[in-house]
Amino acid sequence: MSETEPDTTVLTPRLRTTATRSLFWIAAGIFLLTVAIVSMNLAGTATEGPPLDPTSPREDGTMALAEVLRQQGVDVVVTTTLDGTRNALESSGESSLFFSNADGYLNDDQIVEVVSLAETVVFADPDFSALLAVAPEVAQAGASYATVDASCSAPIASNAPTITSGPTTLRVVEPDANAMTCYGTEDDGFGLVTLERANTELVLLGATDALSNGDITAADNAAFAVKLLGGNTTLVWYTPSFTDVAGGGTKSADELAPGWVLPGVWLGILTLLTAALWRGRRFGPLVIEKLPVTVRSSETMQGRARLYEKSGARLHAVDSLRIGTIRRLAALCGMASTASVDDVILRVSPLTDHPVAQLRQLLVEKVPQSDHELIALSDELLVLEESVQRAIRPI
Repeated sequence: MSETEPDTTVLTPRLRTTATRSLFWIAAGIFLLTVAIVSMNLAGTATEGPPLDPTSPREDGTMALAEVLRQQGVDVVVTTTLDGTRNALESSGESSLFFSNADGYLNDDQIVEVVSLAETVVFADPDFSALLAVAPEVAQAGASYATVDASCSAPIASNAPTITSGPTTLRVVEPDANAMTCYGTEDDGFGLVTLERANTELVLLGATDALSNGDITAADNAAFAVKLLGGNTTLVWYTPSFTDVAGGGTKSADELAPGWVLPGVWLGILTLLTAALWRGRRFGPLVIEKLPVTVRSSETMQGRARLYEKSGARLHAVDSLRIGTIRRLAALCGMASTASVDDVILRVSPLTDHPVAQLRQLLVEKVPQSDHELIALSDELLVLEESVQRAIRPI
């Protein structure tokens, strides 16, 4: 007698099967990673520009002034790097330079270099450290938001006798300093201080609000701004950026970030994909298993009743009782399961000699206010069912 080998079934999933099952989670992980990268890039490009930005239409920007200067024949060249500023000034010949270090990208040595690049340099809102580096005879004098007179003999005063000061003012702390002060008082500080530096006329500007889009139309701010920055045919408007940090030059991500950042990012990506595969794995098709016990309907009813009692859900309980009663009454009367409550009431009323209004009150409208009333309503429903059953099937 020949012996046949039994059929064997391989239960271990193949690599292709496992990859197919995990494909969704791999795609989901890649999608989430792509969304995160795109969101980070959009967040980086959506940040608002610095104050006094000539390309910004915001209230603290200066786009309006830049456009007016261009209409007056001034070539406004906007730069965002120190190297670009040098090249622009070298190629433009006689020109003015306007810059601000509001975000603190420039160090003191870079500020000293910028101040020496042009014959006329307007330094807006200098901080304490910058003043020590380029103008130690000038100090900050606090905040001011008033409308001030020129109170000086500078040519700019004839075109703009009053401007709005702020946000800061400056004070000359050395009596022998060769400085011209305008727009303020000795006690409150000045919005404009002009100094002579070798071949450079250095203008320190504290009243930068007069240049902004929000205040350019107030007082004589427009005339003041055009006179201040429109003295030459070319104005180089330098807005320092992150590229100038630590000596200038474009820095790559590897140079700016610590050494552990890139390995940490790759480790995080690998952990995310591993977690996605781990949580998304499957052990095969679901198996239907018969329960070893049968749960009686009375136990289910009692369990629901206890839950309703704990939560105080009388309305929910009475609704369940009424729905069951209406369905059983419809079945007793030979009506379809889709019969409405009104149809059931009209059929039951002549069988039990109960008025339609009374049946409607019992089956629809009556609201129990306590557990005792709920039990009484349940008893009335049972009595109604028994009455209908006796009427249809008399003993």
